[in-house]
Amino acid sequence: MTHRTLFGASWLFTVCVVLTTESTEAQQAAPPAVAATSQDAAGGLPSALGGAPPAPRSSADAQLVAGPPVAGPVQPPGPPFQLSEVEHQQVYTTLKMWEQTSQQIENFNAEFTRLEYDAVFGPGRDKHMIESTGTLSFSKPDKGSFKIDAIRRWTKQNPQDASPAAAGEYVLQKDEVGEHWVCDGKAIYEYNHRDKQLVVSRIPEEMRGQNIVDGPLPFLFGAQADKLDQRYWIRTKQSDPSQIWLEAYPKWQADAANYHSVDVMLDRKTMQPRALQVRLPGGQQWHVYVFDPEKTNVNETKLGAWFTGLFSAPRTPFGWTKVNAESIAPQAANPPAALQR
Repeated sequence: MTHRTLFGASWLFTVCVVLTTESTEAQQAAPPAVAATSQDAAGGLPSALGGAPPAPRSSADAQLVAGPPVAGPVQPPGPPFQLSEVEHQQVYTTLKMWEQTSQQIENFNAEFTRLEYDAVFGPGRDKHMIESTGTLSFSKPDKGSFKIDAIRRWTKQNPQDASPAAAGEYVLQKDEVGEHWVCDGKAIYEYNHRDKQLVVSRIPEEMRGQNIVDGPLPFLFGAQADKLDQRYWIRTKQSDPSQIWLEAYPKWQADAANYHSVDVMLDRKTMQPRALQVRLPGGQQWHVYVFDPEKTNVNETKLGAWFTGLFSAPRTPFGWTKVNAESIAPQAANPPAALQR
């Protein structure tokens, strides 16, 4: 059994640089968090950091897609909140500090936990449905590896108990295989265990190297302050004094179709991200990524050949078929009648 989320492989690759932003410049004190405006909706810290996730605001339902946004900044109706000039400057200063630290990353290898929430099919709005652990590796400028190693699903002790407080536990899914992909800088190779396919997505020349930061979520790959300010409405929200809570809403319609908003929790002292929450379109699902600083290696010089080997174009497993993503996309949109259910 294969577990796949709404996140496309190239979107996941945009997360790489943000996981481990740390340098000596980050030791400077970040500006104080901007108080929530009068238009601020009720909500708490991401559940991974001790609070219930903010209730996602509704938007048009759409599946998260991989690849760069369409040309042209077609904007949604307007900003979800208003900032004064002083508040905007404080946000921009924070983004510049984040940009400076992000530029220092040469390589990293990090373990993470992903919590998946579903307001309709999950065990409750404040309880995640799936808990996965995995490893994310990156080598500057454009090589990456993402692999889910274990998946645990919330399972009721009594399947017949429909009460919200029904007892249960997270059970390891021994036969369930999570996502696994590799990027060698020229293409993304995704393992599709269900169909025994190695799916290859070629990266256009203009998107390779440093320009890959122009992907779906640029603030999660390079943290360039000017681009963030251009493409997103961003504010800081009140949080724990040791952290900075950034909340971002896309300005462009192409981005808004992929994700409703994103919350990033930064360590105020090191500017190192602690958690990332992505609220999906439709308002019923959100995913939280939690990064453990004790299990993160940054700019290591003695990683060995095993690390560079993570980013090599993989061989097609025995009995599998290598296919181009472009060739299977139309089939996915219009499946043959025999496959429709």
